[in-house]
Amino acid sequence: MKLTPCSTGLLAVFLILIFLAIILDDPVLLMAGTSVGLLLMGLCLQFLHTVEKTYRTISGSWKMEKSLIRQGKSNAIDCTLCLEIPPGYKVRYLDTVPAMCSLESGENQTWTDIAGSQILTLSYRFIPHYHGTIYHQGGIITIQNRFFSSSLPLRPEKSSVPSVQVQPWPLFGPVEKHGSGKDLERIGPVKGYSIRQFREYLPGDDIRHVDWKISAKRGTLYIREYATPSDELPMVIVDLPDSGQQIDMQAFSRMVSSISGYVESKLAKKEPIRLMGISGPNMSDLYYEGYDMAHCLTIIRERIHPVPRTFHLFRFMMRSDMRKEIHHAALSMDRSEISGDERSYIVRVRDIRKQHIQEVKTTRFAHAMNTILMQRHFHEIILYSLCDGDMSHIREVAALAGRQSIPFRIRTPKRSDLSGMSLFSLCGEPVEVI
Repeated sequence: MKLTPCSTGLLAVFLILIFLAIILDDPVLLMAGTSVGLLLMGLCLQFLHTVEKTYRTISGSWKMEKSLIRQGKSNAIDCTLCLEIPPGYKVRYLDTVPAMCSLESGENQTWTDIAGSQILTLSYRFIPHYHGTIYHQGGIITIQNRFFSSSLPLRPEKSSVPSVQVQPWPLFGPVEKHGSGKDLERIGPVKGYSIRQFREYLPGDDIRHVDWKISAKRGTLYIREYATPSDELPMVIVDLPDSGQQIDMQAFSRMVSSISGYVESKLAKKEPIRLMGISGPNMSDLYYEGYDMAHCLTIIRERIHPVPRTFHLFRFMMRSDMRKEIHHAALSMDRSEISGDERSYIVRVRDIRKQHIQEVKTTRFAHAMNTILMQRHFHEIILYSLCDGDMSHIREVAALAGRQSIPFRIRTPKRSDLSGMSLFSLCGEPVEVI
């Protein structure tokens, strides 16, 4: 509750009268000051009672124009409030713009001082700057009279909270679509080892892919669509950042948009996508394989977010690096110019590395990744990462891909804090800045 200038003046008069009554020891001033104080207290109690009574009469409804939009595209909110306003009171409502969104046009606040039953309406448009499911949490209603002002949160019921699903915006541009009705997009047949499905002929299709038997049975031309060979499919790995660390959310949003664009460009050609999520050396339960664009984009929108990392690899050395140290130690011991202390140190390091290789076979992360890569042969592996913090897990994936001769690429968003040392620590792996 806040004081208005009128109540502030009464409070000042009360304090002055009480102070003068104490200084001058005047009972008349004391009585006058007490009267002003009691008046102010009575006005306060009456205001609180009226606010509670008015708040109980409020009923609100919120409605979003669209339930599914693209990141960066605007959406509208329509709000309607019904309430009883007592005489001498003013009501102002401020609708809270959803989190991670900005106001585009319209007014998100309204007010009235007309007594009686009133209906307040407002409509405005907002722009989401992040992907995911965004919930509207209502707003703040302010009730005031000449002496006091009180602001209270106004929330929609849990069963009717309006929400919008924001799809990541693709950086690779929209997919060209042709036709109308059920022909959502014109897909050229992809040659492979098996026929995936048949569809009606569209102008511009290759006549060599017409299936004449089915066309003769159905009385119209039908085209064969071929399934893409599984040996020529890419694996997309998303390295989710650590939610416990400071994250450049703009760079992360660009990375998610790039993933969305790449996935759409592949699925538009009816090429299945294999999408897997990790967070450093922590394996995620995010794994998708298929052709369904809507399902895949839903996974990207709802599942690709920062997560806590519970395990790290910065204290572990790769087995290939340990083998290199053992080999380097053997070459160093053959030199005659090294001293006894140096030789003892080299022997000690060699023995420690050999013992570790014998007792500790491999890390859980390397074992899980190796199992996945061994089960299927991938045409290439594309790893999306912010490339911040410890990147030992990226080197592990690169090493596993190298052993199976799978091309491996890293895509990272451009940032001002991405130094050359960070890229150099990836040991020469190709890095694409998106």
